[in-house]
Amino acid sequence: MIKIKRNFNIRNLVRELSENKVSALEVFREAISNAKDHGARRVWFKTAKDQRNEVTILIADDGEGMDQKRLEAFWGVGASEKAGGQQSIGYKGHGTKLYFDCRRLSVATRTDVSEPWRVTRLDMPYEREEEDIDEVALRPSDALSREIEDMGLGSSTGAVILIEQVRFEDRQDLLERPKIESYCDWFTAIGDIRSGLFQQRVEFHRAIARGDAILDTLRLHEGELRPIEVRLRINGEKTYQPIGMGPNTRFLAAWGDDTKEFKSNTGLLAYGHRFADEYQGSGAGRMRDDKSALRLTTPATWTTDDGIAIVARVEGHRRQLDTYLEAKWQGHQGVYSFEERFGLWLCRDFIPVTQRNDLLRKALDEASGQKLRFELNNLRNWKVFVNHQSFRLTANRNDVSNRVTLDAKVVDALVTVLREALKNKSFQEWVERLRRATFERRRERELNQMTQRLEEAQQWIEAKTKKDGIDPSDVTGLPLLPDGYSLLMKAPRSEQELFYVYGLLAGRFEMPIHVIEYDASEGVDAIGKLRDSKLLTERRPLVRVEFKLEVAADNPIHHFFDAIDVIICWSVGKEGDIFEESSYGGGKLRKRKKPVLTPPIDTYEIVYDDDGKERVIPVIEIAALFPQTAGKKKR
Repeated sequence: MIKIKRNFNIRNLVRELSENKVSALEVFREAISNAKDHGARRVWFKTAKDQRNEVTILIADDGEGMDQKRLEAFWGVGASEKAGGQQSIGYKGHGTKLYFDCRRLSVATRTDVSEPWRVTRLDMPYEREEEDIDEVALRPSDALSREIEDMGLGSSTGAVILIEQVRFEDRQDLLERPKIESYCDWFTAIGDIRSGLFQQRVEFHRAIARGDAILDTLRLHEGELRPIEVRLRINGEKTYQPIGMGPNTRFLAAWGDDTKEFKSNTGLLAYGHRFADEYQGSGAGRMRDDKSALRLTTPATWTTDDGIAIVARVEGHRRQLDTYLEAKWQGHQGVYSFEERFGLWLCRDFIPVTQRNDLLRKALDEASGQKLRFELNNLRNWKVFVNHQSFRLTANRNDVSNRVTLDAKVVDALVTVLREALKNKSFQEWVERLRRATFERRRERELNQMTQRLEEAQQWIEAKTKKDGIDPSDVTGLPLLPDGYSLLMKAPRSEQELFYVYGLLAGRFEMPIHVIEYDASEGVDAIGKLRDSKLLTERRPLVRVEFKLEVAADNPIHHFFDAIDVIICWSVGKEGDIFEESSYGGGKLRKRKKPVLTPPIDTYEIVYDDDGKERVIPVIEIAALFPQTAGKKKR
C-alpha cells in the first residue's frame, strides 16, 4: 500500500490571500471591522507617499490590543482569536492578509496599560510565511512610538499597524480622502444600514446616545450598535480629522443639524449610513426635480421569520444630488455613479457585500403583476439592503457563496415589503410622479430623435449632388422581370420580415410611402416620402413610419404617438383601447370612415388626444393586398 503525503504550499496561499481583493480600499473595511471586534472606540488612518510615489498606510485603534495568541493568528493563516463570538464581524482569519502585500509590515500593540508597547516586524511578509517573528519592546526612538504619541495612544491599550510600500496596483486610491470617506460609509461597519429605518439620521443617533428601547428591535445580537470614531490623515494632511470633517470636505453637508448636535461626540458623525432624511416631495414635473425620500421599512416592519432583514427606501433624483455630493453625474466629477451604488445589496452584519439588482427587478415584477416594469425599470432611485446571517461570504467578503440557495427567500421577503409599500398613499403618489416624469422624458427623447432624422432625410433630398444616391429603376446589365413574373413568399412572421415584404412590393408597385431611411435600433422605424397626400390631413413631404407585425387593442405600440405619422402592419386585430408604453398613453384603434387609398389598405386608424385636439394615425394593412391571406383573418 502506498501512502500519499499531502502537500500544502503555504507560501502560495499567503500570496493568494494578500492579493485577494477588488479594491485597495478594502484595508479600511478590514481595519474597522477588526477594531470594532476588539472593542475599539477610536480608529486612526494615515496614508502618505514618498518621493518614489510608494504608498504607506498607518492603522491604529484603542481596542484591547493583541496578546500572544492574537499575534500568532495575525501573522498566521486561517486562524482567528476573537472573543466577540457571534457578534464578531470577522472570523476566518483571512482579511488581514491584505496587509501582507507590502515591502514591510510592523505591528505594535499592548493589552495592559501597565505594560510597555511591543512590536513585531517582517519584511516581504507575502513571501516569508514560515519564518518565526521576534516580539520586542518598542523603543522610544522607533517611528511607531512617535506615531503613538501623536495619536494620543500613549496611555491606552490598542494596536498600531504600519504597512510600508503597499504593492496594490490601485494604491493611489489610498491617497484620496473623498474615495476613502465614501467607501467607509458604504462598505464598512461605521456605515451601519439600520440608520435607514429611522425618519431622520439624527433620530438614529439620538436613540443610540440615549439607549432607547427601540434599539432592541434592531437585532443587536447580529451587530452591536456602538459608534466608532474614525479619524483620517490622508496624503500629507497636517492633522487627523474625523470622517466628514477634513479639509475642503462636504461629506456631511446634508446633515448640518446632526453634526452640530453631536459635535462633542465625533464618533456619531460618521456612524450610520447616510440615507437622505425622509421627505414627501411635491409633484415635480421632471425626475431631476424630485426631492422625495421615503422609507418602505421601519423598525416594526423590517424583519421576517426566516431571519431576513430588509432596509428599503426610495429617493428622488434631486434628493440624491443634494445629499450625496461625492456621487458623479453629468457635468459633476465624483467617486461613483448612482447606478453603481444604488439598487439592491446583499449584506452580512449590516455591511453591503454584493449588488443583486436582478432580485429587486424580479420582486418588483411579482409585487406589481409586472404593471410597473416600465416605470420602475431604472433602479437608481432605490436603496435596498437585504441582511441575512446565513450568507456565507467569500474569502475577501466581496460576494456571497451560497446566495443561490437563499434567492427565493430573499425575493419572497422583498415582495411582501413592496406589496405593503404599494398600499401606501405616499409611495403610490411617488410612483405616479415617476411614471409621468419617465414617460415625458422618453417621449421628448423620441420626438427629438425623429425630428433630427426627418431633417437629415430632407437635407439629403434637397442636396444638389447626391454622391451616394442610387435609383433602383436605373440598373445597368440586368434585364427587367417579365410582367407576369411572381415570387411566392411566406407571410411575414416578424417586423423585419414585414419590412422585407414591403420593400419587394415597393420595388414593383406604387406603394403609398417610399421608404428613404430605416433604423429600428432606436426610435420609430423609418422615414418615408408620402406619395399620396390624401392619406394625412397634415401636409408634409416626409413622414415617420412605424412597422408592426400586428396592430391590435391592448397591445402597446412601444413608441409615442406624437413621434409617428403612419403605421404599416401586416394585419390588424381587434379594435379598442391601444397604448403607447405599457398601460400609459392611450388612444383608440378603430375603422376609418372612408379609406383614401386604392386599393383600400388604410381601413384602420389610431386616434388620440393631442393637447385637446384629435390626432389621427393611419394604419396601412399589407395583408389586405393578398385576398387569400386576408380572408383567413379573424376580426
